[in-house]
Amino acid sequence: MPQREYDLTIGPDGSVELHIQGHKGKSCLDVIKVFEQIVGEMKDHRETIEFYEPDEQVRHTIDQRM
Repeated sequence: MPQREYDLTIGPDGSVELHIQGHKGKSCLDVIKVFEQIVGEMKDHRETIEFYEPDEQVRHTIDQRM
């Protein structure tokens, strides 16, 4: 399984920047949906070279503890 990295930066003004690496094809869009559930809707995005590679199947699980 490829290594995946998620770099989430929250600025002083509350803006959120998310960098996703290691997802091929449009599977990164599923990751964006997961992060949107946590931090709110993303206003903008830019695709990387990985976005245009063949899709892969990815399973996501959210574990919320309070």
